[in-house]
Amino acid sequence: MSLCSSFLGLYVFIEIEQWSQYKEYERTPKPFPSDSATVVASALTSITNSPVITYYEYLSRDENDTRLYEQLDFQIFYKAYLSGGIISSHHHHVDKNVPFDVHIETLTGVKWLVGNLTGKTTVQELKERIQEICFIPDTTSQRLIFNGRHLLNSKRLGAYNIGQDNVIYLEVRGSLDSIKFLNSDFLNLIHHLDEKSQKKLPGRCDWKRIPLTPSSTEKHSIYKTWPYSYHGTSTRKSRTIADDGLIHSKRSKLHKFTFGHGIYTTPDKNLASLYSHTFIFNGSKYLILLQNRVNPKTLVRLSRKGDGDYWVSPSDDDLKPYGLLIKKIGYCK
Repeated sequence: MSLCSSFLGLYVFIEIEQWSQYKEYERTPKPFPSDSATVVASALTSITNSPVITYYEYLSRDENDTRLYEQLDFQIFYKAYLSGGIISSHHHHVDKNVPFDVHIETLTGVKWLVGNLTGKTTVQELKERIQEICFIPDTTSQRLIFNGRHLLNSKRLGAYNIGQDNVIYLEVRGSLDSIKFLNSDFLNLIHHLDEKSQKKLPGRCDWKRIPLTPSSTEKHSIYKTWPYSYHGTSTRKSRTIADDGLIHSKRSKLHKFTFGHGIYTTPDKNLASLYSHTFIFNGSKYLILLQNRVNPKTLVRLSRKGDGDYWVSPSDDDLKPYGLLIKKIGYCK
């Protein structure tokens, strides 16, 4: 029996067990009193191009519903859509003939190892390898994400600077597409926000912050000492924040980088908004930004008058999700 089939069998067992637990409720939980949860679900649906629902909607599903439901791991989503890139002043040459391994991870936390790749391996060839490893009927249903970018089939892995032990994130669409739901911890926090901070919910034309739940180990040591930054998951004139950050780093002569790859963010909310993702909710357009806490010990600040500040962090471990900022576009009452 393959690793994938074993995993699927375990997954079905867990899913049935979870459903049995939900049926123990005397009645279905009441829906949340405002639209903050569904706004977030709509935003994540638009970013991932895959359906995301609220925890309440998941609990309320029909017991005869045979579709596959998976819990969205927000930490994985966050890392998948952080836009990173090479650093201009770090010169390194990688032999594109030397084989290496990469880790494939879904937004629900399932992982596989794909080995014996090279810089000359195309994205299409990588998808064919993934198809061999698990029960994915074709390559067209796969979407691969690296450094916040969707990988193009015709490109070689070397073109994306993919190498040993890099993590590539996988979204599966089509007939095997799953419905993802926000986990209970994430939703409980929104419930708390709904009851105590109605004025912070989307509606007026200014940025509204929805806080995210920090882990118990990070709540005091990180979230009180690391500075804020912002990150947009979309593009500006076909360039990501990493693309423009790279241009910015080439102009900077104030810092000698000691690392070859970085995650680009900015402390400037207005600059970040140029890269914000647009989504539709109840017929209105909204923007969404990621708010981060950034490790000050590894942070490189690139400043330039009149052009905004870009920050560079060497690893996605140097950034922690802290909040979601949402803003309505157009006429506001």
